[in-house]
Amino acid sequence: MISVLSGPVLEVGATYAVIDCHGVGYAVLCPGRTLGSLQVGQPARLFTMLNVREDALTLFGFISAAERAFFDQLTSVSGVGPKLGLSLLTTFTVGEIQQAISLNQPSVLARASGIGKKMAEKIIVELKDKLGSIGPLAGGSMPVAGVVGDVVSALVNLGYQPKTAEQAAVEALKAVPDAGFEALFRTALKKVA
Repeated sequence: MISVLSGPVLEVGATYAVIDCHGVGYAVLCPGRTLGSLQVGQPARLFTMLNVREDALTLFGFISAAERAFFDQLTSVSGVGPKLGLSLLTTFTVGEIQQAISLNQPSVLARASGIGKKMAEKIIVELKDKLGSIGPLAGGSMPVAGVVGDVVSALVNLGYQPKTAEQAAVEALKAVPDAGFEALFRTALKKVA
């Protein structure tokens, strides 16, 4: 089984990337968020899952091992294949999906392409009790969703460590509970400064 690919990015398409691993180019289907983080010519490391069918071997790639594990959980739901799993992970972060499942919000999940209300309800029913087995995200932290997740992402993009960014965002939320992104981000920046 191929579980990790590392090497320079040769190509980034609408749904896939090609990673050069010692002279062999592997085509990997990825969620949009993962593809958005890749640049041609730059090194990349993708956590992969090989899907074996009678007529095809398909490699799926993710930015973290936690995202790969969550994709595996999503595709364990009957009727949710790799295409719908990628659609969900392109539309939402893992934390946002987990939040929609834990808060029983099928209308949120139904915003992803190819996911209707009945399928969203099915995902919630089948995964609600399994959320604990999905585990923490990369770095050992639990997923953070919504505006707080956006603040964490913005702080990480500025160079702060994920754990520090998450702590600052949570402290900022406690300080200004009803704030929007901008106010929460400013407060979080003060916390890390």
